[in-house]
Amino acid sequence: MHGDRGLTGRRGPGYGERLLFSIALVVVSLLWITQDMAAWATAACAVGAAGGAVGVCYFGRHYIRARGNSH
Repeated sequence: MHGDRGLTGRRGPGYGERLLFSIALVVVSLLWITQDMAAWATAACAVGAAGGAVGVCYFGRHYIRARGNSH
């Protein structure tokens, strides 16, 4: 059943979509970290920003490689 794409016929999100999601995670986390919140919420925002930054590096590299191979 690995070839079954469900009702939409779509595959999973590509590297470009994952890259944009990671960028959005960084931006939103950094915006929320500027608010006056509890320490645990500030820590959660910092973890979100760090995880998003790792995602930007990882998915950005794969996106650039995928675009380079398509030409």
